[in-house]
Amino acid sequence: MHQRNDRLINVKIKQYLFPGIMMALSLQLGNILDTIMVGNFLGTDAMTAVSLSLPVETILQLPGYCLGTGGALAAGVMLGRREREKASGVFTLTFFVTLICGILFSVLALFVTDPLAQMLASKAGVADLTGDYIFVSMLGAPFIGIGLLMVSYLGTENHPELSSAYLIISNVINLILDFIFLKYTSLGTKGAALSTILGFVVGMVVFVRYIRSPKRMIGFVKAPSFSLLKEAVVMGAPVFVFMAMSFVKALGLNTIIVSLTGQDGMAIYTVCDNILMIVEMLSGGIIGIIPNMAGILYGEKDYFGIRALCKKTLQYSFIVVCMAVVFIMIFTAQVTRIFGITEPVLQKEMIGALRIYIFSLPFYLWNKFLVSYYESIEETAQASVITFLQNFLYILPAALLGILLGQALGGTGVNGLALAFICAEGLTAATAYIYRKIKYRHSDFYILPEKNEGVNLDLSVEASIEEAVKIPLEITAFCEENGVLPNTANLAAMASEEMTVNIIKHGGKSARWIDVNLSIEEEEMRLRIRDNGIHFNPAEYTFDSDGYEFHGIELVKRISSKVDYIRTMDMNNTVIAFARMEDTNGNKEVQ
Repeated sequence: MHQRNDRLINVKIKQYLFPGIMMALSLQLGNILDTIMVGNFLGTDAMTAVSLSLPVETILQLPGYCLGTGGALAAGVMLGRREREKASGVFTLTFFVTLICGILFSVLALFVTDPLAQMLASKAGVADLTGDYIFVSMLGAPFIGIGLLMVSYLGTENHPELSSAYLIISNVINLILDFIFLKYTSLGTKGAALSTILGFVVGMVVFVRYIRSPKRMIGFVKAPSFSLLKEAVVMGAPVFVFMAMSFVKALGLNTIIVSLTGQDGMAIYTVCDNILMIVEMLSGGIIGIIPNMAGILYGEKDYFGIRALCKKTLQYSFIVVCMAVVFIMIFTAQVTRIFGITEPVLQKEMIGALRIYIFSLPFYLWNKFLVSYYESIEETAQASVITFLQNFLYILPAALLGILLGQALGGTGVNGLALAFICAEGLTAATAYIYRKIKYRHSDFYILPEKNEGVNLDLSVEASIEEAVKIPLEITAFCEENGVLPNTANLAAMASEEMTVNIIKHGGKSARWIDVNLSIEEEEMRLRIRDNGIHFNPAEYTFDSDGYEFHGIELVKRISSKVDYIRTMDMNNTVIAFARMEDTNGNKEVQ
């Protein structure tokens, strides 16, 4: 008997892996480059001003990030259920709501910039520099929102490489303009913000390719139902909680750190936070594969595939984090100098704090993975609780106590601050475990059924005729074991053979593995076949004597009650349903 394996899922993981890492790298790189460039060209005051602007930056990203992530996750589940029109409706609504919010932010820039700058930066004495950065960022809010939204949808739409291309172009432009504006003009922090916005604008040329792509599954639709927006908002709730808590976290940490440790403490925290961004560019890029794939797999009820996806992404992510911890421990001094920190006393403090801080990274990675995964399987309450714990409930009290304890022991408090991050992330992981055990007493962290509904045969075969001809035999035997009448079994076996042979003959070189699932339920029997061959929709196929001889597909349509198809994760997914009825003896028979 063939068994289900993770070969096909692993092929998709590898396909998404590099674009995912590049996407995360590029998404974080703008903030890191701004900090490095500003620190080296404009000094520590300007670097502090950019860091103090983070709460406002978080608000500007809120519509695009929340609606993009939530909408893309909702669309992914809908595509997994083969509800293409609904997925397009979600995209249309989230796009225009994000655009409207961005325009409102731009208008508000004329009225709220100075009050915000005074509130955030007056204690640090850099209100003017902070205001300049905030003003330009708010003017560019429409481009920030639409850019972040499209990045999420491109991943769900089988185009992770376009997401990467967009962000790479944006950050290359940002880097070039940062150098020009900060070195050769008097724009100051305005130049740092302007280079980021112009990067977002130029990168949008990539979206033209997406709009023209024949592989597009979702697009704009007329008069979509506004109830679909609710689904995007619900799926994006953990992201909203994350962004809201990030705002509170940034505002609270900035206030605590500046009040108790001054500008030097803020500079040390800024570097630590940027180190987290650098590590997240790699590990977060790997975990970022989960929203692109898990939502679709969940919609298809492919629980085996979800588990395989999670195990592999966690394995890759922890390898990256361990390598990062070792590297930073060895080259701590060199890392601090990259950010323009050369003053001996400040550098010594920073080296000690950074070497403590990096041990929070494994806990951070695990918490980030859980949030991303639970969002994808519609466990939004679980994801929101973790986000709330991680970004608000534990970190602010821990930071305050850590600094005060460090100062009470005769230090500056920055080492206590670094230790606070380890405690906060560890407590979040422990509390999330307890919460899950209370809510789902007998479940592991996947919170998934062991199998699909009904009775299931789940297997994988190599894309060869020798292997494909064995599938009907296994289906027939499985149906017999589970009391399915011979007529039903023969039709399912016949359909499996016709479809798999067709994939092998015409799927191209990429079709190396085929996943088959047969689900026997009360009212119907469903045969799901997935392959990574060339794009082909059997539901739309009509026989053409001048083309390929797909006679078997016409036969499958005749013997089944319904044939559904969708191209997700750049794979063909065909579901063939057989409606059942009772015979004279009360047994189930195919209609």
